[in-house]
Amino acid sequence: MQIAKWQALGNHFLVCEDPPWPITPARARLLCDFALGLGADGVLELTLAGDEVAVVVHNRDGSIAEISGNGTRIAVAHAAERLGRRELRVRTGAGSGEASVLDDGRISVRLGRAALEGPQEDRSAADPGVDYRFVTVGNPHAVLTVADPESFALSDEGPRLETHPRFPERTNVEAIAVVDDHRVRMRVWERGVGETQACGSGACASAVAAIVDGACASPVTVDMPGGSVEVGVDDALGLTLTGTAQRVYVAELDEALLARLERAA
Repeated sequence: MQIAKWQALGNHFLVCEDPPWPITPARARLLCDFALGLGADGVLELTLAGDEVAVVVHNRDGSIAEISGNGTRIAVAHAAERLGRRELRVRTGAGSGEASVLDDGRISVRLGRAALEGPQEDRSAADPGVDYRFVTVGNPHAVLTVADPESFALSDEGPRLETHPRFPERTNVEAIAVVDDHRVRMRVWERGVGETQACGSGACASAVAAIVDGACASPVTVDMPGGSVEVGVDDALGLTLTGTAQRVYVAELDEALLARLERAA
């Protein structure tokens, strides 16, 4: 069995196209294990048909995310190469969208609309004790505006907020600072993963939060430890995410690992 590893701004995923068995939570955890498996932030389970790629995002802890912005760009890059197309439909747990491979090699994905409230935030629950902007882009985000994301105690606040009762499905957590009208800096604690180098859906949520709060105007460049993406936000909070995606390697899994994966059902 072949498996590909891709990265988008340091957010790294294993790409499985039509795997021979279901990607169960145990199998996702084994594949993402840095000692026993290949090591990754998550597994992208892809199905290609015609001009469409469907992607299921399995987090490192075995849970499933509705969408991953970086993972979606990786899925599109992989599918575009496999299908020989530059324009694709993409289907995620958050809905369907359209994607393009630009002339400079970047991937542009139209992801649907963001919202500022929804069932992923329970406002009747206890106050988490920090000011945040809730944004859902299919998956939930708590965006905190801070003086300096680099020195912010994300390793403490990230896991605390991720599992806070205010967020019944857990939440991603972003610490952002506005640089100018079209740029923010961001660090992210991803639900089910921990701190990562970049998060595409988190970049979208951060751009929406900055725009809604009057601090930025579209498009917004979001700078993360792993690199930058551009987020377009229209008047209806429709989102377009543009950034890079690169393959790291393609590997043939050893029979011993395949046997462990079979037993991990």
